[in-house]
Amino acid sequence: MKNPDRLSGAFFILFSAAACLLALRLPEGTMGIPGPMVFPLLLGLSLWVLSILLFAQSRPSAQISYANIFPKGEIFKVLYVLAAFFLSLFAFERIGFVVSILALLALLFRGIGRKTTAQSILYALIISLTAYLSFFHLLGVRLPKGVLNF
Repeated sequence: MKNPDRLSGAFFILFSAAACLLALRLPEGTMGIPGPMVFPLLLGLSLWVLSILLFAQSRPSAQISYANIFPKGEIFKVLYVLAAFFLSLFAFERIGFVVSILALLALLFRGIGRKTTAQSILYALIISLTAYLSFFHLLGVRLPKGVLNF
């Protein structure tokens, strides 16, 4: 296949089929209380539909150049984002949800979003505290407390 959209579509059709098959192994639950099978199955089916659309809408092309997948300088942004995510992954349990998400978002806003340091910290603070309040207080999800103990 010379068209990357066709290749991606085919890959994700297979991936979503595998995800759906694995989701069917989980307990179903009832109509009033859905079990753990429901959400992964819905995600798998959604991915399957979107993958079929991607595959069907892509046109075979004669020439595809893979030389400019990332324009000049963009590879550093990709590496920056990956490094920020890996750092937050390792810090999540140690320093807690709020601090790790705040640091991750501040780094991303500053490095990728081209915001000032003050804007980056302000936006990251608003988003991380809103996420904390939503998950912990509204939904009752236990989050790692870390150094700030909240």
